[in-house]
Amino acid sequence: MEAALPTSCIRAMKVLMTAKNKSPADDPCPAGETHAGTGQALHERLKEITCLYEIRRGMGLERSFDVVCQQIFRHLIPAMQFPELATAVIELEGKRFTSKNHGYGLTHELQSKISVNNKPCGQLRVFYPEDKPFLVPEEQKLIDAIASDLEMWLERKQIDEALRERLKEITCLYEIRRGIGLELSVDNACQQIFEHLIPAMQFPELATAVIELDGRRFTSENHGGGLTHELQSKISANNKPCGQLRVFYPEDKPFLVPEEQRLIDAVASDLEMWLERKQIDEALGERLKEITCLYEIRRGMGQELSLDSACQQIFEHLIPAMQFPEIATAVIELDGRRFTSENHGQGLTHELQSGISVNNKICGQLRVFYPVDKPFLVPEEQRLIDAVASDLERWLERKVLEQTLVSIAEEHQRAIGQELHDNLGQQIAAISYQARALEKKIAALGSKDASTVAASIAAQAQTAVMVCKQVAQGLLSFELDTNGLVAALQAFASKIAATYKIACEFLCKNEVVISDNNLALNLYRIAQEAVNNGIRHGGAKHVTISLSLEEGMLRLSICDDGRGFAAAGAGPKSRPTPGMGIKIMEYRARQHGAVLEILPRTEGGTEVRLEMRMD
Repeated sequence: MEAALPTSCIRAMKVLMTAKNKSPADDPCPAGETHAGTGQALHERLKEITCLYEIRRGMGLERSFDVVCQQIFRHLIPAMQFPELATAVIELEGKRFTSKNHGYGLTHELQSKISVNNKPCGQLRVFYPEDKPFLVPEEQKLIDAIASDLEMWLERKQIDEALRERLKEITCLYEIRRGIGLELSVDNACQQIFEHLIPAMQFPELATAVIELDGRRFTSENHGGGLTHELQSKISANNKPCGQLRVFYPEDKPFLVPEEQRLIDAVASDLEMWLERKQIDEALGERLKEITCLYEIRRGMGQELSLDSACQQIFEHLIPAMQFPEIATAVIELDGRRFTSENHGQGLTHELQSGISVNNKICGQLRVFYPVDKPFLVPEEQRLIDAVASDLERWLERKVLEQTLVSIAEEHQRAIGQELHDNLGQQIAAISYQARALEKKIAALGSKDASTVAASIAAQAQTAVMVCKQVAQGLLSFELDTNGLVAALQAFASKIAATYKIACEFLCKNEVVISDNNLALNLYRIAQEAVNNGIRHGGAKHVTISLSLEEGMLRLSICDDGRGFAAAGAGPKSRPTPGMGIKIMEYRARQHGAVLEILPRTEGGTEVRLEMRMD
């Protein structure tokens, strides 16, 4: 909306119109000269007022210095006494703005000094040819008023520009702080800074920036050589210098010092804080990866795993915990065997390693590889590798201990079986033979009662020989060694049925051939222990042993109708407190990576179930 015309201007116009409309007869001055002089003065006054009004109305803060100066010339020149001859010049801080048709040689002038914030910064000069006089003091007063208006505009312009620059600074810092989250990479954080810092500079279309950090260099768009005029701010992280932020202008463009230096320092300070938080966040992230890695490895490395499966379990969680998981590979070497992670190839000579010992005897090592140009996080990654190697050592020691216990139990059974077969059985057989001989002698002497006792001793001794033989056969597994697992389990079921006078059957759904003698022995021993537990502790009257191999999965099941483990009021999923027999069964299963479960049956009794993958 345009400004209203000043009241004084309106009054002057009314007076001027009145003076023009008066007739000579109405004028008390005979010659009319006074009226003409008054009209001319009012006309000049009206021009001055109109000039000031138009200049003030058009001096918006959004306009540039050049446009405002031309605005002043447009209204000042017509307000002069001789507008067709007058020219004007505004000089401000070394810059010179001239009206149209201004030339040299017009030395006859009026001028008014211009100050901004009480500091002289230029002047307004109006020129006539030397033969044309100025209306002094009227025109001087007009020029002074315009110079005063220009002073006020310049002061407001400075304040407005300062506020705008401050707003750009605040907006820049706000957007940078809002945008550089810890999830960003260093490169993305630097680009985020350039995106908001460059527009906040005085000459954004010419400004470029560079961030140098630990030997790396990040540049804004369109940055090139030759821009040696710059401001810079040092960058430190944890009180250690690590780089600098540099902003460039062409040499002919001045910086707003200290305003732009203050902004660059603030941005550098924000980047310092982000780098420190990023270091803490990355350290916590690496620590979390280490903890997660160790937790998952320890949780997953059950004793039922084979050595190969345990190593693959380690690779599955160790590789993602490394600094560069997409290119890291690992190798575990144990007693001449070599286990490798996926995509492991030759030529990765840059490595960390940790030795592996079992029972204080060195047996191998864990090695992790990077390409030569990728650094390790030492000591963080070395500590993780050492911890994983230590976990593998403990797992191997437990594995060796279980194998030793099973071996001792097997040797103990063999020793007892051999002793029964070779010594005790033979001695009892000798007693039986001697009792038969004694029976005959006593019968010849005519002592019938004594003969009967001797016959009874001979019969019981013979029975004891048969029992020793059966026990020895169970302990020594002659049938297993001679005819294999299926025949041995069939013979075992028949012997149990005959010995305990119960129903005991063996089922084999399809042909099962176990070529691993150690596996066959352990399956046979598990079946023996499960059947004997069902009869002795559960009072079972019916036992079924089943063996099957389907789609690569071997299953051994021993079901009985005994009292089971929930007989004393326990829940249906209760598990027995493992004694030595059950523990050894579990050890035997774990040697081959099998899963052994002891389950209550819905119809009563217990099922011992073993499952393992046959590769």
